[in-house]
Amino acid sequence: MDVIPSQLPHREFYNILISAVVPRPIAWVSTVNASGQTNLAPFSFFNAVCGKPPLLAFAPGMRAPKKSEAAADEAAGHPGVHTKDTLRNIRDTKEFVINVVTYELAEAMNLTSGEYDEAIDEFEVAQVASAPSQVVRPPRVADSPVNFECKLYQILDFNPAAEGGSLVIGEIVSVHIDERLLKEGRIDRNSLDLIGRMGGMQYSRTRERFEMVRPKVE
Repeated sequence: MDVIPSQLPHREFYNILISAVVPRPIAWVSTVNASGQTNLAPFSFFNAVCGKPPLLAFAPGMRAPKKSEAAADEAAGHPGVHTKDTLRNIRDTKEFVINVVTYELAEAMNLTSGEYDEAIDEFEVAQVASAPSQVVRPPRVADSPVNFECKLYQILDFNPAAEGGSLVIGEIVSVHIDERLLKEGRIDRNSLDLIGRMGGMQYSRTRERFEMVRPKVE
């Protein structure tokens, strides 16, 4: 089967994309809004994109309107999609924290994926403990073994009026690493039990792995 993206409904091609590009690491992003309200949400379009400067990027898509917004949209005559709280907070404050997600934190992470009202603190919803960051204002997830504090580097917007979303690029300004992960001053990869997003409601664990040595080219 050959597929031309422009010839398929958005949802059908999106399902192909998220089912084939797997596993995807999860950015559990903590932010605060301009008034200091805390937000925590997961994003699976996420990866490291540069080592120098140290950059991480994740892509929050648009979301369906919440109940309070839907009525206002209908009255105004322009129902549609809205910016997620995480993206709006980052535009306002220029700071965020990316927390990695272990298997033990999977259920809590999933609870924070709901489309809650802006006034709701997802740390409280999922009963996730927070800890102060060293450089940025948003708190980190205390039980996440690695937390990347980031300052906004750039935002690229992709047709947000048509469910496009945005790419948020952050420069890492501080990293917190659980000392129990360290072995001879480096992260012991075998000590991490992270999860990745598959298609639909499926996830994977990083505990199952294998090694391959790169070929030496003379």
